[in-house]
Amino acid sequence: MPRTTAYLETSRHSVYYFRIRVPLAARAAIACTHIRRSLNTKSRREAIVRSAEMLSQLEPLFDAAIRGDLVDTRKLLSRPLEVSLPLPVLEDDSASKHPQMPCIKLSEVWARYRLEQQHEGVREKTICDKDAQVALLIRIVGDIPIRNFGREEARFFKEIAQQLPPSCKNLAGKSIKQLIQNTKTTISTTTFNNYVKNLTTVFKFAIREGYSHNNPLEGLKVKQRVKVSSFRHRFSDADLESVFDLAHYPVKDQKYPYRYWLPYLGLFTGARLNELCQLYLDDFVTIKGLQCIHIREGREEQRLKSFSSERLVPLHSELRKIGLLDYVADLRARGEVRLFPELKWSEYHGYAAAPSKWFSRYLRKLGLKSGEGCKDFHSFRHTVADQLKQQGVSESLAGALLGHTSGGITFGRYGKDFQPEILVKIVELMELNSSISPTRNKKQNN
Repeated sequence: MPRTTAYLETSRHSVYYFRIRVPLAARAAIACTHIRRSLNTKSRREAIVRSAEMLSQLEPLFDAAIRGDLVDTRKLLSRPLEVSLPLPVLEDDSASKHPQMPCIKLSEVWARYRLEQQHEGVREKTICDKDAQVALLIRIVGDIPIRNFGREEARFFKEIAQQLPPSCKNLAGKSIKQLIQNTKTTISTTTFNNYVKNLTTVFKFAIREGYSHNNPLEGLKVKQRVKVSSFRHRFSDADLESVFDLAHYPVKDQKYPYRYWLPYLGLFTGARLNELCQLYLDDFVTIKGLQCIHIREGREEQRLKSFSSERLVPLHSELRKIGLLDYVADLRARGEVRLFPELKWSEYHGYAAAPSKWFSRYLRKLGLKSGEGCKDFHSFRHTVADQLKQQGVSESLAGALLGHTSGGITFGRYGKDFQPEILVKIVELMELNSSISPTRNKKQNN
């Protein structure tokens, strides 16, 4: 039997009270967060006995509520229960302020929002991420009506979620308690904040559709006391020397050409991995005599992070020297239409699944995936951004090259995109020392 003393408290007149927290999964039926009842005694011994009797009566009530049965707390004991912290479902003063809302569970709200997201063309990966996070929320607090989800449920979710391991995949057979007890490392602050960010969109949808009055997750993010720029690290000169060391760098071949070209493309364009993996040959264009890569959503499977991600990136002279345009011409002669025809497309990862896994293995082999700092293909993007920053390039010019919005209303609304003849000067600022430069490798260029 649970320790009944845990449910005892005294009033200022030394009278004992029984107080118990209603399980989250039972609140859809009971509609309160706590139940409090006077035990009508100042004797601790008597209070313990009466508390045990009350607990034995309440436990079947909670079990029935969790099953979804209708329950009536007034019929449980001889006198009405005292309930604290009423939720919006109760017909109290809040009913006069807000119209009665439909009783729709978290899972139903998510199903409707998910359908809307699909109709709006949101990426499947984004939807799947939210799907997993809503499932985690329901697993922790229960599939309760969204109008019953209050600040206490939000705090409880935060408390539990922050104790979970970094990945709960393949652990579906374990309870939340087992996951917490068996974990040695927990999710990062960034991961938790991403949970809150994505779940907040679900509650905003619920508010818009009239299923809820407020977003209990507002302000739940954990403040980070480190620079955002430190979350993912750039490549140092030593790192780049290791990555492009001819002793182990991939050679040009017919089976996996992406392994040779993608790191160089990342280094000299700053583009995202999937932006490069999904390039078609007709994305290589000539504008005012300048050879450029047009990063765009030209086809159904080509997807960008945002509207501002579409851009023209002038081709760096180093890419021309190592024969990128010759490779493009050879593909055209063979009747190919994509830059990397060997890559397979998936709804979740686009074309980047295999390259991402390969490059992660490659960095691990070089010892760049261990120790301080998170480094992956995206580190090329940080490297380019840092190089431009250190050379005094304006944020608007760097943003035009990397596919970021300038943020200012003057340039953002009224200004046009920077022309390639302006950006080519910025591109050529990305220089490497002679030990890293790809043109040092005569054999691979033949």
